[in-house]
Amino acid sequence: MKKKPFSWRAFISIGLFIAFLMLLVSGIVLFFAPPGRVANWTNWQILGLSKPDWQNQHTLFGLAFIILSIFHLFSINWKAFWSYIITKTHDGLGRPIEIFSILFLALLFGIGTQLKIQPFSAVIDFGEFLSASWEEPQQSPPVPHTERMTLREVAERFTRGQSPESLQEKLEMAGIAAPSLDQTLESIARENNTSAQKVYELLGINASPKPGMGKGQGKNRR
Repeated sequence: MKKKPFSWRAFISIGLFIAFLMLLVSGIVLFFAPPGRVANWTNWQILGLSKPDWQNQHTLFGLAFIILSIFHLFSINWKAFWSYIITKTHDGLGRPIEIFSILFLALLFGIGTQLKIQPFSAVIDFGEFLSASWEEPQQSPPVPHTERMTLREVAERFTRGQSPESLQEKLEMAGIAAPSLDQTLESIARENNTSAQKVYELLGINASPKPGMGKGQGKNRR
């Protein structure tokens, strides 16, 4: 049986389908996902991937889709393709109603989404409602992005009289490895296969942030 030569067209076409499928799945997951402050704090996951993981998948497969689309375009005879575009464009000019209709809809979608008018705002509001539905008071961090604070920062902002070393000792007694005081709660949680919320709870901190260090008062962390 004669071995078939490698087909770049088949390779690119299958790649485009896989990239499109991943963009579709990751887009749906991110639409339903909780806000980052909750997802990162509770180690929220779907199919073993966290929200940042899904965002990375969406970005990389989007890039792959663009690259494969370019190769797909050039895998076709460029002159024949360009001739086809010119012919169809010429034919399309004879259908001004269709052209202006699709241009109008494109502008409507873009402007309507930007200005958040109905029915586009309903889709946006529904997505925000779904994201907010994940959030419960007991699942929220004390201040936004607490998971990105180091043990030093946690001791400074949330404790009175406790040293970073004492917090480190609490974690080690609970079986959580925290080799550095400059390690973030998120990093400690990841290395110990748990959530930043759990790490914070093990610290046994009941005090509120010190005055001037409440929500929105800390460092600008995204």
